[in-house]
Amino acid sequence: MKATIEKVLLYDSLPSASGLELLGDQYYVIGDDSPYLYRLDEDYKLLSQVALFDTTGFGATGRIAKSEKPDLESMTLFQYQGKPYLLMLGSGSSPERRKAFLSNICGDSLCREGSTTKEVDLDALYKQLETQEVLGESTLNIEGVAAGHGKLYLLQRAIGSGQNVLITFSLGEFIPYLLGESGGRIPKHELAYFRLPELKNLQAGFSGAFVYDDKLFFTASLEDTQDAIGDGEVLGSYVGFIPFREIGKQDSLEVPATLIVQADGKPYAGKAESLVVKKREGKGRYRLVVVSDDDKGGSELLEISLTAGQ
Repeated sequence: MKATIEKVLLYDSLPSASGLELLGDQYYVIGDDSPYLYRLDEDYKLLSQVALFDTTGFGATGRIAKSEKPDLESMTLFQYQGKPYLLMLGSGSSPERRKAFLSNICGDSLCREGSTTKEVDLDALYKQLETQEVLGESTLNIEGVAAGHGKLYLLQRAIGSGQNVLITFSLGEFIPYLLGESGGRIPKHELAYFRLPELKNLQAGFSGAFVYDDKLFFTASLEDTQDAIGDGEVLGSYVGFIPFREIGKQDSLEVPATLIVQADGKPYAGKAESLVVKKREGKGRYRLVVVSDDDKGGSELLEISLTAGQ
């Protein structure tokens, strides 16, 4: 498997990209330091930004304070009653980060009929995940979400000695919970555990997810940090995929993943945060779009050619 960067774009005015989604030829981006949902065209030009929540204080620094931000780390698209919705999730690593935002979108813009964005309290759901020992001794840190095949997939990022975990819900149960139509009933979940590449006694951790065909594609990064809030040195970023047919066959499955490299073969130094599969380019070949966060307030968008064995 090989992942080679073929295009790089820098966004100074889009801080800390953390989630990416594709609808038609429009890309939607969120940043964990930003209160906005950004929209890009097919050439990755920034078209618009819409506030998801209060922007007070953001304009002065261009970043939400770490202690106050909802830490939106992941985003996915799903259909409900014939309409497309974007779901954006907080990481859950602190009380302020246990929220979701649900926005209905219409093709190339946010719908204008009634309220466009709903804030959802996920405290009860995240507490249940913690108390059921999903994480072992690790802190909750949801970094990826993807919808597909009637399921909603959450990716828990390994921190320290923790594990990378796939948490699977029925989309038919999860959507009513988000919309407050389940009577507060928390949807059931299933768990699967994964091993990702290691370097210097550190394991790469999940950072983004996207369903395409029969695979759950993901980004991951190696970051030298022992907690879910502080940043650390980035030692490498990866892309890979989990074949759905393999989930549940082992207690801890090692999945295909490869280091993202530049055109000259040198490892990419940024922190990959999320991805979409733009298209399949042949047997075992995919065109990916990845966003990354430099932890300094800027973001990069990468076009990557992924060659993978079948």
